[in-house]
Amino acid sequence: MTLKESKFYFLQDDCCEEFGTEAGKERYQKTEQRYQALQDEHQKEQNPAIREHLLRNLFPPLAYYQTLLSDGFSQQAALEFVEKETEKAALQKKAAMKSMTRLPFTYLMYRLFVKKFMTKNFPTEGWETQWLECSGTSIRFHLNRCLYWDICQKEGCPELCQVYCKNDDIAFAGLLPKIRFERSQTLGTGGTCCDFCFRKG
Repeated sequence: MTLKESKFYFLQDDCCEEFGTEAGKERYQKTEQRYQALQDEHQKEQNPAIREHLLRNLFPPLAYYQTLLSDGFSQQAALEFVEKETEKAALQKKAAMKSMTRLPFTYLMYRLFVKKFMTKNFPTEGWETQWLECSGTSIRFHLNRCLYWDICQKEGCPELCQVYCKNDDIAFAGLLPKIRFERSQTLGTGGTCCDFCFRKG
């Protein structure tokens, strides 16, 4: 898979806008090379759900971040550049979430399918999910292990994980007013778990 096939298909244009055409193209090419290298390093991963996360969501920002650091940008500057891109992708997901709120009984449908969705898309190979409640008013679970946190640590950039965490806040805001998303901590921001809560609006 190439970056243009990921959720960050717009990265080349943004690099050219941020750094100028020539420098932007060069930085994008370096990011693409790093993206391909990350895929090679994890080619043994066969679980389709995890590969989807790695190739489409996780590796593109990671490759961009590592490229920026290797080009001499400070950690803070690199995080800010990456967050611009992840926010753009998260806003697209927010719009998709918003479309769910047009359905009748949005919370009921969400409640009925959430466990099946989590089992399929967040498998035990990458996440440890502890279910706490799935009632008529609240859906609560803890993620005690997370693929994104594990990969960021493995790649030596745990500070990057907070960027992925912020994506949830942006995307799940699209469920308002039918469903309210709450979370007080994440592994990526120093918490003991990611405590997800979806409350009926």
